[in-house]
Amino acid sequence: MHYFFNPQSIAVFGATPKTFKGGYAILRNLISTFQGRIYPVNPQHASIEGIPCFPALADIEGPVDLVILFIAARMVPEALEQCAAKGVRGIMIESGGFAETDDEGRALQRAISEFVRRTGIRVWGPNCMGLVDGIRGHIFSFTDPKVLPSCLLPGPVSLIVQSGMLSAGFVVDILSHGITGFSKICSIGNKADIHESDVLAHLLEDPDTRSVGLYLESFIDGRRFLDLCRNSDKPVVVLKGGKSETGAQAAISHTASLAGNYRVAAGALAHAGVYEAQDFKQLVDFCRTLALHPPRRSRSRGRIAVITFSGASGIVSSDFMEEQGLSVAELSEATKIRLGRLFPQWMPVADPVDIWPAIEQHSGTDLDIYSLALEAVLDDPGVDAVLVHSFSGYTRIRLNLEEMSRQSRASGKPVLLWLLGRHEEVFQARKSARDLGLLVFQELHRAVECLSILFQPSGKLPRFEGAQPVPAPSSTGLSADLSRVLEDAEGPQDEWTSKRILQAFGIPSVEEAVIEDFSRFEGVAARMGFPLVMKGLQPGVVHKTEHGLIVLNIRNPQEAGESFERLMERMNGNGSVLLQKQVQGGVELILGAIRDPQFGPCVMIGVGGVLAHLVADTVFAPAPLGREEALDAIGRLRTPQILDGFRGSEPVDRNVIAAFLVNLGNVMIGCPRIREIDINPVLATGNSAVAVDATVVLGGPISRTDHR
Repeated sequence: MHYFFNPQSIAVFGATPKTFKGGYAILRNLISTFQGRIYPVNPQHASIEGIPCFPALADIEGPVDLVILFIAARMVPEALEQCAAKGVRGIMIESGGFAETDDEGRALQRAISEFVRRTGIRVWGPNCMGLVDGIRGHIFSFTDPKVLPSCLLPGPVSLIVQSGMLSAGFVVDILSHGITGFSKICSIGNKADIHESDVLAHLLEDPDTRSVGLYLESFIDGRRFLDLCRNSDKPVVVLKGGKSETGAQAAISHTASLAGNYRVAAGALAHAGVYEAQDFKQLVDFCRTLALHPPRRSRSRGRIAVITFSGASGIVSSDFMEEQGLSVAELSEATKIRLGRLFPQWMPVADPVDIWPAIEQHSGTDLDIYSLALEAVLDDPGVDAVLVHSFSGYTRIRLNLEEMSRQSRASGKPVLLWLLGRHEEVFQARKSARDLGLLVFQELHRAVECLSILFQPSGKLPRFEGAQPVPAPSSTGLSADLSRVLEDAEGPQDEWTSKRILQAFGIPSVEEAVIEDFSRFEGVAARMGFPLVMKGLQPGVVHKTEHGLIVLNIRNPQEAGESFERLMERMNGNGSVLLQKQVQGGVELILGAIRDPQFGPCVMIGVGGVLAHLVADTVFAPAPLGREEALDAIGRLRTPQILDGFRGSEPVDRNVIAAFLVNLGNVMIGCPRIREIDINPVLATGNSAVAVDATVVLGGPISRTDHR
């Protein structure tokens, strides 16, 4: 990656004197911002902008570190061969017309990937805006040379974006409003070779980058991405594009259906301590907040003191904080006495702290009420951070940003500022605050969201590096027929077969037996006892309820005989009946596992039974898991209270469910032909849990991301 971020010489294919062309913008940006050697390559011109132009790369004397291609897609393969012959170390393709277009474009992109495999030369793009370095001032991009260079600012945030033109407009918007500066902005486009993890690995080692934000529609190597995030102290924020559920339409199991296109990614990212944003500006706001104030490691969820000039905004702040899981700090008596010295006698000190009466009381004096109030609440041990409301451009309000910054640094506690007022004054104040390391927000809700992100549990746990030993099939108690199933079968297995596989790996299930002839019923029923459940087992049928193949609450032999005949009739005699002891009560969960093409094997826990799809409260985590990681996944459910004795039910020992998840992960690691596991429901009560229904889906290898 060194040759992309620190080249000494750059050649530009497609450089042109035509000022309305992208090739001109690239060259002009290089001339304005890059101090190294610049070589335009275009056989139609002898020079451009006073710089000698070369007909081909071979005509350049000396080495070329980086080549930027802005030429028609069909011309790229020949240009790549010129680069290989010249010994170029890095190639950035900014032109489009590849996999984002049609079959011909996809073939051209495959040719780029093959070129990389054959030569080892790294390629950035195609179809991207390139690289902007806010620290060095470099712009390796066709963005408008009249716009970006004039507003580029250095800062602690780096971005990786899959988009091209959006990244240009978005970055110019952020910079021109004085919100933050950037360290690196990397538009990676179609990712024919270099992808998000390659760039992220570089930025996490970059001393000028303190947080990284990414807009991504896909992950090329999800496991590497997760490992990078988990093992770095720098905060990573992701805005994931493409969250639709269309990917679930053809899913075989509940697990795959609930995974959709997004939930596996969301669970895996949370498991690695990645923060998630919901829009582009929130992405930058989270990044700049985390860059200035690394996430808080205290046990507190966030006790926030609010200093305001308006009672109404204090009330709304309190509402927003409760929504975000924060709390208004309860100030100590000592702090209230200290603040009370600033207030008129008729005004009691309350939380939030409305200082307008104090400002009125001391109008015409030199007292800086904001600074004195801030100092008092920052000294309070019951305060974790402070949200300040102020009004810029109002002569009776004094706001000393330098003192506010000094106090925040001295206390080690974040101070965030929500600022209202005339546009010109607010804009200048925002720029001053940015330079002082203070966070200023125009929207109160966004300020509270950013406070919340500081106290959000990171999710980072010491990584469980290997699965617990999974015995080979010959020593697990698997019968010969089950071993053959694991080796050769394809698609969903029936419930009986699925449970036998899971039982062999330590996953308990309800007592059951297969009945092909009703004459066997009496002996089995006598052993199990009523009430019983009967299920029809038929090849290829996964969702038995939809086919009328489940009968519950069978209370005597007569009902059993009638149910057996009815099920066999519905299956046209082509099947068998699974007889189960009916389990009563307990919490219904859904547990499962899936082999995801981006993140490899992942396990799932969620609210199960008939509510599985209605509630859709599920959490995914990459396998294998240790016990602590499994407990963390359980805790990330939106409704974990169902395990805690909800409405008088018996609490469930979370360690039992954690063991289920650990074993599921081990099965996925130890049996690479298992594509999906669906256990719905798992009935859990007290310190026990059993699988009531299960499906195992078998198939061949899925991708290289199956393996760590």
